[in-house]
Amino acid sequence: MPELQHPGWEAFAQARARGMAVTEAEQVADGKRCRGARRRTERSPEINRRLAELRVQREALRKAHMEETIEALVAMAEGADLKTGVGIREARAARLEAHRLSALLARRHEAETWEPPRPMTEAEWEAKYGPDAPTASD
Repeated sequence: MPELQHPGWEAFAQARARGMAVTEAEQVADGKRCRGARRRTERSPEINRRLAELRVQREALRKAHMEETIEALVAMAEGADLKTGVGIREARAARLEAHRLSALLARRHEAETWEPPRPMTEAEWEAKYGPDAPTASD
């Protein structure tokens, strides 16, 4: 979706995508506070679509920067002078930070792709937990 035609709406969407509260974003967009800002955005599918698109773009950019940072940290660790205590400490710190960021990316991916388990049917529940279900001693 291209930028919104109304410059105030685009400024509002950009401010909200950066994490500003509705009233603060309204003040940035129009230069004044507006009590109807929340209702206007809730009712405007055009602004909401643009805001969703901006948030997706910002998240993709954040992920790309994180991956570049991880690569730079690994390169720093590999290029450190391991013959000195300072070099070993720097390499260790860079590796630890790269590992921490990698784990953060992995957890974020898991959170984005997680789906709740399917509820059991009554027949499945009976087969697993009912009176005729197999026990540990079987």
